[in-house]
Amino acid sequence: MKRYKDIPSWWFYLLLIVTVLVSLAMCIFMKDQIQMPWWGLIFASALAFVFTLPVSIITATTNQTPGLNIITEYVMGIIYPGRPIANAVSFLNDFKLGHYMKIPPRSMFLVQVQ
Repeated sequence: MKRYKDIPSWWFYLLLIVTVLVSLAMCIFMKDQIQMPWWGLIFASALAFVFTLPVSIITATTNQTPGLNIITEYVMGIIYPGRPIANAVSFLNDFKLGHYMKIPPRSMFLVQVQ
């Protein structure tokens, strides 16, 4: 691997900046479809920045990656109620897994709502 050139850090920073700018533009100009305000994107980015190091340390030591989706879904649900699109996608993913595992839909619903 020493024979190959390393990736410059500025490539990652540029990708981060472009991604955040495109996401902000979508939140501002497509607010009815996206259902996330611009400040929600900034808040989500800040949460990701804060939790990246602890999650990386846990993953590196235990080979288990803790999911932050539960925490972020509850926090955003409390801060910005009435916009369930982001939570609904995760909700449907869990239902799909429950379907494959032959878990009754009503049991899955009760567990998800709690």
